[in-house]
Amino acid sequence: MTSPSAPPPDRPTAVFLGADAGGSHSTVVIGTQSGVLGRADGPGAAMRPGGAAKSAAVLAETARRAAAQAGMDLPVERAVVGAAGAGRAQEQAELEAALVDAGVARARDPAGELHRAGGYGWQLGDEGGGYWLGRRALDVAARSQDGRGEGSTLLARLLGALGLQHFDDLVRWTATATPAQMAALAPHVLNAAREGEGVARQAVDDAARELVELVGVLVRHFPGTGPVPVALAGGLLLTQSPLTAAFRERLGAALKRARLVPDRTDSALGALRLAAELE
Repeated sequence: MTSPSAPPPDRPTAVFLGADAGGSHSTVVIGTQSGVLGRADGPGAAMRPGGAAKSAAVLAETARRAAAQAGMDLPVERAVVGAAGAGRAQEQAELEAALVDAGVARARDPAGELHRAGGYGWQLGDEGGGYWLGRRALDVAARSQDGRGEGSTLLARLLGALGLQHFDDLVRWTATATPAQMAALAPHVLNAAREGEGVARQAVDDAARELVELVGVLVRHFPGTGPVPVALAGGLLLTQSPLTAAFRERLGAALKRARLVPDRTDSALGALRLAAELE
């Protein structure tokens, strides 16, 4: 006979969950210390003030699909969730409680001291991120319309991508565009930079500088002179991205201790590993 809190006999004794909850997309992985058992993608689950229950509901549904793939039921023993918008203690506590209530995990254990720089949301930062680059694309488009600054094809690219005909249509579009829709403009800046457009290349270089500055703030928390590993994650820092190339170049020049991790980091898998390592 087993106690009510014991896992079912056919379930691994310790199952963990890792989640990457962004503004437009979320990923949940479930596994053990030995490897991944299930994985599922879902819509955005970023935290908004007072929106913990909504974020938890999205993550719970995505987690249930990952659990079904793993042939098991929720809750898991521990979960680590990286959620956009949950940078403050209040939002973290609200999301934690909502996830427990939703039956995603039994508890959350402390993992020691964490440090952060940037990532305070699209209104306060998003330095070098998708929204930041999307906003630069609109700025370049407006300058092109007025005849200010260097010429660019970004206006034509944005109109075509959004199915619009004229600049005035773009102005109306921006009045109701969501942060996720703005971030979706970022690839057009990267494509223009890849093709050699000066203003786009400058925007990408500026984004890389912002990212390196964030790394510089965090490096201060690593005493000594040894190397500090830096991992790449996110949809903009792909291997062949001009942003990745600019970031790599600036990072090497500005921070001699920084060492890029050879392989890109899967954020959800990283969260799963953290959950498995918590004691």
